[in-house]
Amino acid sequence: MIAAGNGYAWPNADAILDETSAFMETMGHRMVLNDRNAFEAGLERASAAAEYQPEAKLAYLAALMYDGIATRHALMDGNKRAGAIAALTFIVVNGSFLDVSENELEAKLRARVAGQLSINDLAGYFEANIYPDIE
Repeated sequence: MIAAGNGYAWPNADAILDETSAFMETMGHRMVLNDRNAFEAGLERASAAAEYQPEAKLAYLAALMYDGIATRHALMDGNKRAGAIAALTFIVVNGSFLDVSENELEAKLRARVAGQLSINDLAGYFEANIYPDIE
């Protein structure tokens, strides 16, 4: 599921698509992938940024990953869900967790897609609410 690089663990497209499909099935929806290349490009947006911005923090990269998937419309339905799954997976596999309510997170993610919140604002929200996982 995870490829290592740039000091971070990165989720792969198949794993995120599988998780998105399973999640959507629990709601009675079927995931339809319209453009795999667009999906992969959205997912890889954060890892590409990390190559050129080695100082980029986990929260910023998670925000880029969310935005890259949620705004490319590679899926018929569920782009925001897939983006959220990818960003949250990225945070978790890198040893942290996001401590927010589901409703609050949904509002922030919708605001980003609607252009009411910048990527930097979303990254700031993530940064303020990311904590290390202390097993």
